[in-house]
Amino acid sequence: MITRLEVDGVPALLAPADGPMHAGLVFRVGTADETLPRRGLTRLVEHLVTDEPGSTGAEHTYFHTRGTPGEIADYLSTVCAALRNPPADRIAEVRDRIAHTRERDPLPMWRYGARAYGVASYPEWALPGLTDEQVREWIAGYFTRANAALWVAGDTIPDGLRLDLPDGTRRPAPTSVTVLPATPAWFTGPDGAVGWDSVVRRDAAAAVFATVLERRLQDELCDRAAVADRARTEYEPRADGTARVLATVEPTTGRADGALGGLVDVLAALRAGRIDPDEVGAVVKLTGEGLRDAECRGARLPGQAFNLLAGRPVQTLDEALAEVRAVTADDVAGVAAVAYGSGLLMVPGGGGADWAGYTAAPTMSETVLEGRTHRGRGDRNLRLISGARGISVVEGDVVGTVRYDTCAAVLAWPDGARQLIGEDAVMARVEPTLYRDAEQVVRDVDEWIPARLRIDMPPRDRDRIPQPRPATDRVEPAADSRRPLITLIAAGMATLFVVAGGLGVLTMMLTQRPGDTGLLAGLGEYGLVAAASILFGTFAGRIAVDAAVELRRQQAERRAARPD
Repeated sequence: MITRLEVDGVPALLAPADGPMHAGLVFRVGTADETLPRRGLTRLVEHLVTDEPGSTGAEHTYFHTRGTPGEIADYLSTVCAALRNPPADRIAEVRDRIAHTRERDPLPMWRYGARAYGVASYPEWALPGLTDEQVREWIAGYFTRANAALWVAGDTIPDGLRLDLPDGTRRPAPTSVTVLPATPAWFTGPDGAVGWDSVVRRDAAAAVFATVLERRLQDELCDRAAVADRARTEYEPRADGTARVLATVEPTTGRADGALGGLVDVLAALRAGRIDPDEVGAVVKLTGEGLRDAECRGARLPGQAFNLLAGRPVQTLDEALAEVRAVTADDVAGVAAVAYGSGLLMVPGGGGADWAGYTAAPTMSETVLEGRTHRGRGDRNLRLISGARGISVVEGDVVGTVRYDTCAAVLAWPDGARQLIGEDAVMARVEPTLYRDAEQVVRDVDEWIPARLRIDMPPRDRDRIPQPRPATDRVEPAADSRRPLITLIAAGMATLFVVAGGLGVLTMMLTQRPGDTGLLAGLGEYGLVAAASILFGTFAGRIAVDAAVELRRQQAERRAARPD
């Protein structure tokens, strides 16, 4: 039985539990609240305030401990004291310790771009430069009394527990906006990686669907086809009433394509309603047993504390069991159809999923901005366009456009390189060494992009700075050697037939008889030759002129493509 309380102004949940007492303090802040220039800030705070760090997720950060009531009171009180007065002298040490220690999931970026839930897919580029001032601002905004909840699995609230947190306001969950123009969609992930996620309504049927999907993948891909070593799913409820269902498959060596095909087939079968009611019944039974076990251990308390922060009701065990028991095979089929429709598939490198009816997720921009054009040095296919609204980088048919008003971050290197990242995750990179007069573009970017969006990057080794290809390495388009010959032949033919036409006209004039009427009446066979010769000569002359113009254009382009 869960009891609602309050400790030092913080809402709290208390419930008896088997085994040692444990407790946790949760804040409504996570990676989805960060921007790219603040990526890693929440995790830095988490590790800064305690030597036994908690956990940072998309929407929540919590600190959890178990032990005697006195140990729990000391731990949580120490966390709160450190949040009120963070140890600035430890920031550098903690930054170095946690750098490059976090795995990234690429799926959110493709669905949400470079903001909100998509930020978790990006590296923590900003971590080395985060300052004491930024840490304090983040704590003042999110790690506050009004934005926290406490849970305790035990008989009573530990004596001596003090939650001396700064005042603040409750922070709503981030808004999730997809950048995918159409779903179901696919994108190419890391080599050998196979995965899928979807967003559905948060309820018991969705949780049961996630488990049914995992069992089906394990049976079809791992046990029968032996194309995967492991398959698992996760059900991640969110504060806005939606839930993410994630499926990851670890292909057997050399069987990535087979694992992808198996995943697609399983999803299609569930979407079509091929779901065994007995399997759903077995999952419902196991889920109910899991809920009872979690209630005994106090493991349901964190989720209910999350509900408190989201303004959702705290659910009793009986309510949770009743909701799960009501789930039918038809309910799961309904979730499967919705999940399929909004699905995002991660395929192995070199593959695709158009064959299965999935749409390729956009990898570049559809438009090129207006502005000054800076040609590539030694590469006619490379262009950099800089204007008042943003920049576009064009390489052949590939276009990367980032507008200044929708720029999520700009990476800045000391050598002058700039990489703009749009909110839609499209990137446009300015490498001054590759373009003519690109230094002006760098100055424009630094002027237009606010300082709060800038991430200063460490210096690059010289061999990592791209250089134009030497002239000897470039393949110049070969001039068409037939052009001059075509020109001469066409000119000669034009002259010949014009002369022939003239002779025909002269013959007509000398042989026309009295009484003939009309220009062609007395032409006879010579007149017909004259008319045809004039027409053909005109046509051949046009060929000669067009060939000469084209030859001059090719020569001008080759001169413009030469390196400075």
